[in-house]
Amino acid sequence: MVIDAFILCFNEAKMIRHTLNYYSKFCENITVIDNQSTDNTVEIIQEKFPDVLIQELDTGGEYREDIQIQTRNNCWKCSDADYVIMADMDEFIFDEDLVGKLELMHKNKIAVPAVIGINMVSDTFPLNYSLPITDQVKKGFRDVSFDKKILFSPKMIKEMNFGPGSHTCKPEFKGGSALGIDHSVQFKLLHFKYLGREHLYEKHRTYAKRMSEVNRENKFGYEYELGNEHVDAIFDRIDKHSG
Repeated sequence: MVIDAFILCFNEAKMIRHTLNYYSKFCENITVIDNQSTDNTVEIIQEKFPDVLIQELDTGGEYREDIQIQTRNNCWKCSDADYVIMADMDEFIFDEDLVGKLELMHKNKIAVPAVIGINMVSDTFPLNYSLPITDQVKKGFRDVSFDKKILFSPKMIKEMNFGPGSHTCKPEFKGGSALGIDHSVQFKLLHFKYLGREHLYEKHRTYAKRMSEVNRENKFGYEYELGNEHVDAIFDRIDKHSG
């Protein structure tokens, strides 16, 4: 069973060790598609994860969701793995028996499983990289908007046709006897975005500075320009929901 991961990245120096520690446990190949990071993300990969392939995504120093959509829809086509994961840096495909489930899917020729979105929450960002983030952050809530079909078989899929942020897709299947999408097989998608207000303040400020006119015209990533008050409102809703 060969699993490849393709992970989009921009300024993820705090998160990347968590992500690569996790995916390197079961992925044969990992490709980080770096969108011109300005922090030490690339240096961390080169020092800590020399087997990880780095590809540069040149968007002219801007946040261009239209170009990222093209990347999500095409970068995995070079893989001959049994399954690929097309994720953002804070997205973790999770199951207690992940590889075992994938082996069963492969045997039954299932191209795409159901992936159930869970937003993970912590008051602070976990900086202990010797302990899996899945052991450090246990609090989460169901979010159907993060049900993303980002785990699939490149041998059975011709096109995924992802929309912005991979929140939507319209898979096209190759010929043969693939069963297509099977909602009876489920994995979790742990989304580690809400890891402390200060962390999210910083991330939103950084993305807002790179916002392109293309994004503004299409309202791609508009939330990044809404300021700290927007982040506070999110955490306040989470606290209320959790209480």
